[in-house]
Amino acid sequence: MAFAGTPEFAATVLRGLLGSGHEVGLVISQPDAPRGRGRRTASPPVALLAREAGLPLLQPASISEAAGEISRHDALVVAAYGQILRPDTLYAARHGAYNVHASLLPAYRGAAPVERAIMDGERETGVTVIRMDEGLDTGPVALQRRVPIPPDMTGGELADLLARVGAEALVEVLDRLESGTLNLTRQDSSRASYAPRITRQDQEIDWSRDARRVHDQVRALSPHIGARTRHPEVEGPLKIWRTRVHREAGRELAPGELRAGDGRLFVGCESGVVEILELQLPGGRRLGAAEFLRGHSLTGALRR
Repeated sequence: MAFAGTPEFAATVLRGLLGSGHEVGLVISQPDAPRGRGRRTASPPVALLAREAGLPLLQPASISEAAGEISRHDALVVAAYGQILRPDTLYAARHGAYNVHASLLPAYRGAAPVERAIMDGERETGVTVIRMDEGLDTGPVALQRRVPIPPDMTGGELADLLARVGAEALVEVLDRLESGTLNLTRQDSSRASYAPRITRQDQEIDWSRDARRVHDQVRALSPHIGARTRHPEVEGPLKIWRTRVHREAGRELAPGELRAGDGRLFVGCESGVVEILELQLPGGRRLGAAEFLRGHSLTGALRR
């Protein structure tokens, strides 16, 4: 088979494939690009893993450039590749293309299913393996696996878990495809919901919401994106990386109002109070609340 993927989620799926009895004859990943604070050119996780495993690797600007190579394989497996596949690529392999998607389709079609599910307060999600068609995550379902979302799980933790579950589900789908026992089920598009890419606006914390919603937003965007807020005495946005719900209901503090003491930092919401456990000043490093308060004074109120 050929495999197409880019970030760590996809690398975890690829590791699962490499540990199975299925042969990966080609890996396709996005080109190397500037990454991180220093903007140094670096390879995506899938490309690094392919080189480490000694697998044939292509990194075209457009995956369509690899359609000819893909056509030499029985199937194309896709996991978080980062480009829309055109028909010349979708149908290049003999058995078509199969995608590992981090939601229970048709729920959360789109680019950010993990973050959106947590931000919406969902208690369950999962992975779906579909045979891809020309729509946005609309192809028929080959297999689904359900996964609970604990109340304090972060987006990064959930993505890691779903990638491992997705790898297992994908191996099972490929086993069935190989044995001729794979059944596909059409999605009910009337029940579809969408998970668009996370924007700057999605990162901004609205303290006029209740404490649980604020906490869900923070954990959804941790540890790679970061929820943002502002303070009149700080130039630029503060990033909030970890919180917990201190009080679920009531108006102990006004929305955005800060209270610090004994190495702990609390913020009021429309209903309830959130405790900030880890935060980051612009240009600084991530700090636990106690360490932050030893070197900084934060009073007054936070705002969008």
